[in-house]
Amino acid sequence: MKRISRSKLVVAIIYSLISSIGLNMFWLPGNIYANGLTGLSQLLVQLGRDYAGLHLTLPAVVLLFNLPLLLLAWYKIDRTFTLYTIFAVVLTSVVMKLVPVIQLTRDPVICGVFGGVLHGFSVGLTLNSDFSTGGLDIIGILVKKVTGRSIGSFFIVFNLILQFFAGALYGWQYAFYSAAAVFISGRVVDYVNVKQKRVQVLIVTEHAQQLTACLQADCGRGITVINDVEGAFDHQQKKLLMMVVSQRELKLVKAVVEKVDRKAFVSVASGISANRVFYEY
Repeated sequence: MKRISRSKLVVAIIYSLISSIGLNMFWLPGNIYANGLTGLSQLLVQLGRDYAGLHLTLPAVVLLFNLPLLLLAWYKIDRTFTLYTIFAVVLTSVVMKLVPVIQLTRDPVICGVFGGVLHGFSVGLTLNSDFSTGGLDIIGILVKKVTGRSIGSFFIVFNLILQFFAGALYGWQYAFYSAAAVFISGRVVDYVNVKQKRVQVLIVTEHAQQLTACLQADCGRGITVINDVEGAFDHQQKKLLMMVVSQRELKLVKAVVEKVDRKAFVSVASGISANRVFYEY
């Protein structure tokens, strides 16, 4: 438990540093607007400075928006999940203040691409470690927990409205660059976060009973046993075990199979969809 906790804290520290570098050294100098509450905070800070003479700081506004959502997550989602999320959000606000805003390049394309890669990589790390970066993620998790439905369309509409106002007020070219940066960030998140990527594992074995017991004990996944399968070469009767696991669990499955039956044949197929949610917060 201590090892897992420390690893999550390390991930939160890495997230805060990488995301702050991506924001302060690429997105902010390139006038690229992030998605979610961070992008909204960027727009409000800029509006306050240009039209009301207010000199708000981005880390403070982001933290202010997150406070009621973190309180909601504490009571409605999961307290362990919320504790790590609080640590990540607060630490990120501090690091965002410490990392200087440096203009490494004037090219908005480079700012959008590199900022998107850094942001997506850091967010993917947190999601893969079973906590989030706060913001709209908390609303999405809560709605899915209560209703079983995804509100991805709401996130899309929210970000489209945000980019529309940013483009109308400060230039459409930056809205388009921002949309591209958010898309790149999302693709990198999907690449890094393997927790929800599912694979189908087929195992042909002569030790089905022992292997099934070990896999269920170590992985906690359901297994379908198909009896009386025959090998085309030796014509021996064997059994086929079929299970769907996350890509992150695949290494554990292979290790269990290697330990119990080294002669077992294992086939792995990716791109599998299932009607069950793998992880609940």
